[in-house]
Amino acid sequence: MDFNSHFFSSMSMWAILPLIATIIVHLAFSAAIFNDSSSLNEENRQLAFVGPVIWSLAVLVGGVFIAAAYWLIHHSALSKP
Repeated sequence: MDFNSHFFSSMSMWAILPLIATIIVHLAFSAAIFNDSSSLNEENRQLAFVGPVIWSLAVLVGGVFIAAAYWLIHHSALSKP
């Protein structure tokens, strides 16, 4: 039994497109968080909890919700003393 033909015959392209879009969004947000947290680190501003790599990995796994938490912690008016 050919796995590829069975897989693609049972799953339409419309089912795959949201998955591809989600992967692209996670990668884009993760790269943006890595760049931002690296620049904050170079400016000697304190990053909350962990470093740039861990924040980037967390956004890669958690997506937009973790990116929003990062923004709240580091850039919102709530984070300013």
